[in-house]
Amino acid sequence: MSAELGLLSLLLALGCALLQSYAAFRNDEGGAALALSAARAHAVATLASFLFLLAAFAASDFSVASVVANSHSTKPIFYKIAAGWGNHEGSMLLWALLLAVYGAFFAQAQGKQTRDGRFAVGVLGLLSVGVLAFITLASNPFWRQIPAAVDGRGLNPLLQDIGLIIHPPMLYLGYVGFAVPFAMAVGALAKGNIDAEWAKRARPWMLIAWGFLTWGIALGSWWAYRELGWGGYWFWDPVENASLLPWLVGAALVHSTLVLERRGGFPGWTALLAIVTFSLSLIGTFIVRSGLLTSVHAFAVDPERGLAILAYLVIAIGSALVLFARRARSFEADIHFTPASREAMVLINNLVMSSAAAAVFLGTLYPLFIDAIGAAPLSVGAPFFASTAVPLFIIGMAAMGLAPLAVWRKGTLMQALGQSRFALGIALAGIALTIALKPGSILGPLAVGASLWVGAGMITHSVKRRNMRWTGDQWAMVLGHVGLAIAALGMAATALFSTEVSQAVSPGDVVRLGKVEARFDGITGIRGPNFSAEQAQISILDEAGKATRTLYPERRFYPASNMPTTEAALASTIFGDLHVTISALTEKEGEKTVIKGWAVRLFNRPLISWIWVGAAMTGLGSLVGGFGPAWRRRRQKMVTPVQSHGAS
Repeated sequence: MSAELGLLSLLLALGCALLQSYAAFRNDEGGAALALSAARAHAVATLASFLFLLAAFAASDFSVASVVANSHSTKPIFYKIAAGWGNHEGSMLLWALLLAVYGAFFAQAQGKQTRDGRFAVGVLGLLSVGVLAFITLASNPFWRQIPAAVDGRGLNPLLQDIGLIIHPPMLYLGYVGFAVPFAMAVGALAKGNIDAEWAKRARPWMLIAWGFLTWGIALGSWWAYRELGWGGYWFWDPVENASLLPWLVGAALVHSTLVLERRGGFPGWTALLAIVTFSLSLIGTFIVRSGLLTSVHAFAVDPERGLAILAYLVIAIGSALVLFARRARSFEADIHFTPASREAMVLINNLVMSSAAAAVFLGTLYPLFIDAIGAAPLSVGAPFFASTAVPLFIIGMAAMGLAPLAVWRKGTLMQALGQSRFALGIALAGIALTIALKPGSILGPLAVGASLWVGAGMITHSVKRRNMRWTGDQWAMVLGHVGLAIAALGMAATALFSTEVSQAVSPGDVVRLGKVEARFDGITGIRGPNFSAEQAQISILDEAGKATRTLYPERRFYPASNMPTTEAALASTIFGDLHVTISALTEKEGEKTVIKGWAVRLFNRPLISWIWVGAAMTGLGSLVGGFGPAWRRRRQKMVTPVQSHGAS
C-alpha cells in the first residue's frame, strides 16, 4: 500500500509545483500568498512520497521493483533504509524533496519581498516540475512488479557503509541548494536588478549550499579512503569530478558576491557564476545517471532516461543563458581598484577557480566525447589533473592569503606584504623545510608554503581584530580559510611523504614499513548479517616486540550480490594513519579458485586526517556565514515585540 500512497503523493507534489509556478508568476499580492501556500504543500507532499518509499525499503516490500533491485532481506535495517536513496530512482526523489524544501524556505523568507523574489519562487517551481515529471514518467520508484520477488538482489556492497547514509544527502543539499541563487539570478535578470541588495539577499543561500557541498565531498572522500582499500582519498573519478566542478565555481561565486555586496562590483559576472554553478550541478547529475560512464558511485541507466535528463538540462540552462545574454549589459558596474586591492585578489581567485573548473571539466568530458564520435578510446588520469589543477590551486591560495590583509579599492602590494610579514616568514620556512625533507619536488613544497601562508595570514588577521566585534562573516572567513589551509596541508603531506609496502605472509611474519612493525597473527572466518568474511589479526609492535594495538582488516563476500570487498583497518593519530588491508593469494585448480596464502599491505599516510578536519571547518564556516543572517533576523523579531511592549 505504501507504494500506491507514495505515487499519489508524488502526483500531488507535481500538481502543487505547477500551482506554485503559476501563482508566483502572477503579478499581484494574492499570487504571492498562493505561491507560498503551494510551495509548502509541495514540500509536504514530496516528503510524504519519500517517506513512503523508505517505508517500502524498511519493510522489504519485494513487490516494488526498486526494492528488489537494491535491497535484501538480510541487510541491517539502517542499510535497508539508506538503500532508498542509494539507487537511481530513490536518489532522484531525494533530489526532488530537497528542491521542494529549499523552495518552501525561500518562498517563506523572500517570496513576498520583491518582484524578482516572487519570480524566483516560480523558477524554483518550474525546476521541480521538470524533476517530478521525469520521476513520474521515466523513473518511477514505486513501480510494482508482478509477481513479487522472493528476495532482493541487494545493494552494491561497497555502498553498504555509514558513508552512504550521510554522504549522498549532504552532497545533494549542496547540489540542490545552488538552485536558489540560480533562481534568484534568473528572477533578477527578468524582473529586478543585480546589485548590492540582491547580493545581500542571495549570499546566505550560496554559503549554505557551498558549506553542505563541502561536507558532502569530504564525506565521499572519507568513504573512499576507508571503503575502497586503496589507501588514497581522491582518485579523480569522473563522479568525484562531477561534485568538484560546482564546488570550484561555487567558491568563485561566494567571493564574487562579497565584492558585489560591499563594493557594487562584478554584477554580471556574479549572475553568470550563479547560473553556471547550478548548471554544473545539473551536468553532474546527467553524467552520473545517463549511462555515459561506469563508476562505483554511478547509477548507470538506460540512454532514454539519459536523454530525458539532457533535455531538462538544455531547457533549464539554455533559458537562463539566453536571458543573461539579453540583460547582461544593463548590469555593468563602474568600479575602479588597484592591482593589489582586495577586489583584485578576489578577481584572481575567481579566475583561478574558474580555470581549474574548466581543466577538470575538459579532463572529465573529453574522453566521453572521443568515445561518442567513435575515435580511439582515451583515458585522462591523475597526472593530467595534478599538472593542471594543482598549480592553479597554489596560485589561488596565494591570493587567498593576501586578500584579508589587503585594502578595498586602493590597496598596494607593499601595504599588503607589510601586513603579511609573519605569514610570509612561516610560508618560506615551510617551503625550505619541505625541500630539505623531500628534495627534487617543486609543487609539493609550494603547496605546503601556500597552505601555511593562508593559515598564518588568517592568524595575523585575527590578531589585528582581537579587540573588535566579530560578526558571523568574520567567523565564516576565518573558519573557512583556516580549514582550507589545514586540509591543503594534509593533502600536501600525504602526497609527499606517504609510503607503502605489500608482502606475502604466514602466521607470525612481521611486515616492516619505516619504524612500523606489524605482525600477521592469522586468519579467522566470521559471519556478518549479510556477508561472510576472512578476518586477519594484525598486531602493531613496539621497539621491544610487544603488541601495542591490534587491527582487524577483512576480506568480505556478499552472497546476495556475489561480490567480494576489502575492508581496511585503520590506526589513526593526529600525525597520520596506518592503513592496513589484506588480500588472498589464489591459484586456479581446474575450475576452482583456491586460496594459497595471504598478503598484507601497509600504507603510512602522514596528516591525512587533517584533510577531513580542515574540510569540516571550511564547511562549518560557510554554514555559519549562511545561517548567521537568518539567526540575526529571528532574534530581532523576537526582541522587537518585547521592546515595543515595554515602551508602551
